[in-house]
Amino acid sequence: MADPVDAIETIVELVRRLSPAQRRALVRRLAVSGLWSATDLATDQRRLAVAPALVSPGSASAAPPQGRAAPPRPPEAPSTIRGHVVLGPPESRQTDFSPHQMAPLPGQAPEEAIVLQLRGVSPHQEAPLAEYVVRWPGYAPQVVQVRFSGNPTQTQAIYDLLEKALRSLLSRLQESRAAPATARLVVDCPSDQVIDELIGEVPVLDARVQTRHDRVVLLLDQFGDWQLVRTGG
Repeated sequence: MADPVDAIETIVELVRRLSPAQRRALVRRLAVSGLWSATDLATDQRRLAVAPALVSPGSASAAPPQGRAAPPRPPEAPSTIRGHVVLGPPESRQTDFSPHQMAPLPGQAPEEAIVLQLRGVSPHQEAPLAEYVVRWPGYAPQVVQVRFSGNPTQTQAIYDLLEKALRSLLSRLQESRAAPATARLVVDCPSDQVIDELIGEVPVLDARVQTRHDRVVLLLDQFGDWQLVRTGG
């Protein structure tokens, strides 16, 4: 039986040879397989140093944690989404925190993961519809219904739905002056193909999907930790 220490050194050496893009794909593959859990975030290791986020007076956004520059947010591009409507109160009503749940410190996202649940596209008499549910720790779930124009493929629609939801979450973090790099995100996704493409398990073959894929990856990388969960059955 191989020495565990030697095996680890071999793995480290192999990872060292990977390009940055290949390393990101490896992390995503481990995360979706349940073999990677980034529990020791920078906010856990240096809580008091990172928590204030050093927001200057009048600034609309929080500073990223020390040692990590905020990645550029991709510009918005034309999508198949025609409009959306929030089902229920536009402002989520805050619920009581559990005894084991701490309120976020200034400049930080909630300690618990933000959960984003994507629901598949369904046909409609006027235009295809889809929904996503935001489960923000400490708040009631918020359901957003999205209407598409034209006839997007299921994959195109899921990418557009995910992009819209991610931009909404990042805007909410910015409005609360919480650094996205302190947030953990779990995405329930009904499309195995989209998950496989995002974690680099399979290549993106459709050029119309490639641009969507690249924008979504840049948005996901804004978060400190993210995980994709298969819900396609």
